[in-house]
Amino acid sequence: MRYSINPNCFKSTFAVPAALVDQHIRLANEHQLKVLLWILRNDPVQPDIAAMCQALKIDPADADDYLQYWVLTGVLLTDGAAPTPMQAPAPAATTPTPAPQPHAPPKPEKPTSAEIAARLEEAPELAELVREAQRMLGKTIGYNGLCTLLELHDHYGLPTEVLFMLIEYCVSVGKTNYSYLAAVGADWGAREIDTLERAAEQIEALRSANSLWSGIARAAGLKNPRPTPKQADFLHRWQSEWGFDEAMILLAYEEMAEHTGKLSFTYMDKVLQRWHNEGLSTPAAVKAAAQARHAAQQTAGQNAAQTASYDIDAFRDQSLHGSLQYKKKRKTDA
Repeated sequence: MRYSINPNCFKSTFAVPAALVDQHIRLANEHQLKVLLWILRNDPVQPDIAAMCQALKIDPADADDYLQYWVLTGVLLTDGAAPTPMQAPAPAATTPTPAPQPHAPPKPEKPTSAEIAARLEEAPELAELVREAQRMLGKTIGYNGLCTLLELHDHYGLPTEVLFMLIEYCVSVGKTNYSYLAAVGADWGAREIDTLERAAEQIEALRSANSLWSGIARAAGLKNPRPTPKQADFLHRWQSEWGFDEAMILLAYEEMAEHTGKLSFTYMDKVLQRWHNEGLSTPAAVKAAAQARHAAQQTAGQNAAQTASYDIDAFRDQSLHGSLQYKKKRKTDA
């Protein structure tokens, strides 16, 4: 049987990136594909996530997890994120198989059930991981869950002990779906968080970022329960590397809100970096520094005005008492 698209379907169309088919059609699950297609169809610039959740009958928290796949792959941008160059697929006539993205190795194809069974039999530690994961998640792990665990272990290089800690963290924040586990695990693999020590540090950073995010979300009126991985990086730097507390971060948010119409972590990062370089660690210190700059500007203005008045007086004196001098105008060639 041969198939073809009904020509009447093309009376109403919208653009779909070629990379969606070339690079993600096998890797993204049905929910991740649905949310991106809805965004492309309705508003690719400022999508209404609440309307999307209502149209697709999905929970907002789950929608946030599905969208994280496209954030991590660079298809979707978050506030303050700069666009990264996307590799355009070559024409099919010259290059039938599109080249993979240069910044990430291609994911392996999903194994068959027989291959999964053989892999668990040859690696007892993986079989133990599956049994313990089922206990921690409180549900039986099916084919998709097994593929996720094997991919995080074999493709991203996360040891079983690190995967235990990852699953425990996901359970602690109430995110037990496999899309969230896969997104966070892929992020850990890219950061080479492959030891118990690094995993513990990352979990502590995530918990601190979640705590800081709640204050920023309240101030900005955001409903996202957790920051994106990029936003979490900003929060970790502000708190752990530069030593700023929530009060200082919220102060940077207020300054950002006065100068831009949307939430921009990049703008806040520049403000906090300036304060860090100037040694300002409290709101009182920031206020005192601002008052000192204002006073210095006023003093400079007054000095400039006084200097200008002296010049005017000298000009007036020269005009009234100075001798007049006349100079004959020289002829110039035309």
